[in-house]
Amino acid sequence: MKNKPFNALNDCFVRYFFTDKGGEKVLLDFINAVMISADMKTFKAVEILNPFNLKQHYKDKETIVDVKCITKNGTVVIIEVQLSGNSRFPERILYYWAMNYSKLLKKGEQYDELTPVISINLLNFNLNKKSNNVHSCYMIYDTKNARLLTDHLQIHMIELKKFKFKDNNLPKDLNCWLGFFTTKNMEDYMSEIVKEKPIMEEAHKRYNNFIRSQLMMSEYEKKELYQFDKKIALADERRIGRREGKLEGIKEGKLEGIKEGIEKGRLSEQISMAIAMKNKNMDINLISEITGLTIEEIEKL
Repeated sequence: MKNKPFNALNDCFVRYFFTDKGGEKVLLDFINAVMISADMKTFKAVEILNPFNLKQHYKDKETIVDVKCITKNGTVVIIEVQLSGNSRFPERILYYWAMNYSKLLKKGEQYDELTPVISINLLNFNLNKKSNNVHSCYMIYDTKNARLLTDHLQIHMIELKKFKFKDNNLPKDLNCWLGFFTTKNMEDYMSEIVKEKPIMEEAHKRYNNFIRSQLMMSEYEKKELYQFDKKIALADERRIGRREGKLEGIKEGKLEGIKEGIEKGRLSEQISMAIAMKNKNMDINLISEITGLTIEEIEKL
């Protein structure tokens, strides 16, 4: 397996890497690397939580994130890996943030019980094509004076397609982590990076534990195959969409003329059939059923 490219963005791997027993150290370091990059305060400890937000009503939408944890001061951090997206992706992220924020209050509790929810999203696609920023942080500000309304909403978008190892303006820690998630040769990368960042030795151990497990690697391969099939299906949809777009590009008048000609030809054929059947004294209801003409239309022939 060591000689094969490894996809560290595979969600089976990400969930094991950060949430399996002993994952708190690497999880905390990754979160703090993101916080430092955004000039935010760091955290001292994290506790891993259940990533499911179970629906309270059968019509509700159940949500699940890849990683969910809570810091020592009560801040909730959710982490998601997204391999593909669309124009509505920001709304999806905001919805997931809102679901986690709304779960913080129990019945009868006051709003001062609420704590910040931080959403960190590793995206393997370009969300903002107008910017070259790998890491963007979104909060709620006044549009006129840039005054922060609240620090309870914090959404981080990390666009990995824009990331180039050692060729960016990212802080050292986040640069190391993004290199970890994007490298295709994990062994070579780890042998180099552990010299710069000691926590990566723990990351290397967790990676080795994963690839040595037949059960986990089986789930990893299933997920890779699923993503490959999904990618092929998406490419097919786009190809069909382009073909339909070309058809729509035909001038409306010409297209309508083609449709009108087809309809006239079909009607002429129906009438000819109906006349021939009528001349053979066939039942008028049967003629109507076969040709699609109404009884009134057939009687006039």
